[in-house]
Amino acid sequence: MTDFDKVYDRSASNSVKWDKYQGQDILPMWVADMDFRSPSPVIDAIKEKAEEGILSYGNPPPELSSVFINRMERMYGWQVRDEDIVFINGVVPALNMACRALVGKNEALITATPIYTPFLEVGENNDVKLFKIKAEEGADGWKYPLEALEGSLRNHPEIKMLLLCNPFNPIGRSLRKIELIKIVSLCKQYDVWICSDEIHCELVFDDTVHFPVANLSAEAADISISLMAPTKTFNLAGVGGSIAIINNQEVREKFCIAKRGMCARVSTLTFAAMLAAYRDCEAWKEDLLQYLQDNRDYLLSRMSKIDGIRMNHVESTYLAWLDVRSLGLNDPQHFFESAGVGLSPGSQYEGPEYMRLNFACPRSVLADACDRIEKAVRNQ
Repeated sequence: MTDFDKVYDRSASNSVKWDKYQGQDILPMWVADMDFRSPSPVIDAIKEKAEEGILSYGNPPPELSSVFINRMERMYGWQVRDEDIVFINGVVPALNMACRALVGKNEALITATPIYTPFLEVGENNDVKLFKIKAEEGADGWKYPLEALEGSLRNHPEIKMLLLCNPFNPIGRSLRKIELIKIVSLCKQYDVWICSDEIHCELVFDDTVHFPVANLSAEAADISISLMAPTKTFNLAGVGGSIAIINNQEVREKFCIAKRGMCARVSTLTFAAMLAAYRDCEAWKEDLLQYLQDNRDYLLSRMSKIDGIRMNHVESTYLAWLDVRSLGLNDPQHFFESAGVGLSPGSQYEGPEYMRLNFACPRSVLADACDRIEKAVRNQ
């Protein structure tokens, strides 16, 4: 059983997360990887594969597809076929591949903000325009900007793809079924494809239910590319590996053409890790979810007592979206780094005056971060 309270020294591990503040007394709570030991079955599977001694090009083990298909059926009642599955190195490359496959040079993308930074880069990467619609936080939380989506699709027929993020990073929200049905209806009406990043789909709390957009209807499946991966759920960000689920054969063929030469083959070690994660780590995941949910509740309690900071209720992901507008900060990132806490600035997601905090860490580290934030705000 993993001891999620154990603190690991990652300062000399060549970690992107920890190297950013190398030699500084700043707790890194920015990029979305966890400070927990990855599941033992995954580590053992990687060791076993490496010990074969020949690290050649490899195909996905046949069991991986069947394990994933059974998982989708068990979790969502989603009947994914073997031929629907395309294995790729990561979700971010897949977003760009989807654009390359289905959006022409004189056409455009659309997405809702605030949004995970790579979404904002897909248009520039592929030399197409990106339209942005702004999600707003109301009295009952964040809502997907459906009216703005409809208006944009109606007024800009050049829009050919919606980049959807569900669960919604950075605001930590799972979209409701009624919202997704409306999104599909609008995209169908205006002849728009959907590329749905669902990488955080298994990191949901309380009674939150995740609805894969492609599982809503045959129409939804026909116009969707769904992207999933074990990397966030099982802390395998450095190993990579993800899955595109594409029901439409013509779209799938275009996607596979678009990925030619764009990224390397998925490695044999990655395939071994993916299989072990999905097949052998369910108990680890359940323990993780309880720990993360308790961390979320602890963080929410601490932030609620600090004047000038308001935290959203996180339904999914391990990322808190902190509203710091009332602090009146000229440079929020510098303020928190000076306090000894390294957060992601909301500006990079087009959510200025917000900060994103990764709470996937031992409770003692989270408590230390809260103490530092509280002290900095008190002494402001």
